[in-house]
Amino acid sequence: MRFTPQKIEEILVTLLGPEGTPLVRELIGKANVSEFDLAVKTKKDIKIIRKQLYILHNYNLVGFTRKKDKQKGWYIYYWTLLPENIKFNDYKMKRNLLEKLKMQLEEEKKELFFVCPTTCVRLNFDQAMDFEFRCPECGELLNQDQPEERVKQLQKKIDGLEAEFMDLKQEHKKKKKQGKERKKVVKAKKKAVQKKRSSKQKPVKPKTKKRENIVKKIRKIVKKKR
Repeated sequence: MRFTPQKIEEILVTLLGPEGTPLVRELIGKANVSEFDLAVKTKKDIKIIRKQLYILHNYNLVGFTRKKDKQKGWYIYYWTLLPENIKFNDYKMKRNLLEKLKMQLEEEKKELFFVCPTTCVRLNFDQAMDFEFRCPECGELLNQDQPEERVKQLQKKIDGLEAEFMDLKQEHKKKKKQGKERKKVVKAKKKAVQKKRSSKQKPVKPKTKKRENIVKKIRKIVKKKR
């Protein structure tokens, strides 16, 4: 799954709401953007911009550096999105959603539900019994709900998320394999360089012949003295 600017925008806007869209668009693909520049470009009050940035910072989706303004004496904050953290946050949110949907599906299959004819409420068996199977809003007699369509929709969402997680696992395995292969290539290159360096070194001349000649000379001298 490609993590496009549109995907990043979608994830961050779910946290900030639609009003955070202009800020997110100004941050995507940029680094160390001044909060004052963000306020000017989005045409929003600096307090609103700071509030939105702090929300993202609480989720660890943006980082900042600060510099002191020499003329005015106060600190200016410069903000940057953290793509890897955004990816992880998206994964965590989807994992939580998947767990919630599975619990909901299980409940839909096990429980009996009752609905108001005018769609005021939807209650499980115990709740409906508490109100004597009458709508607590309008007083109409409740009808038993047919959950087949709801179950179908929940299962479809669950299948979609599980397929997405499967793709992420495959992508992770692929990256891990590529990392191992890169390490092997680097290791092989290092060995080749070391071998090349060692071959360039001057070969050490054997000293055995030189030693033999010296030994012969010494023996000759000893014989003469005898």
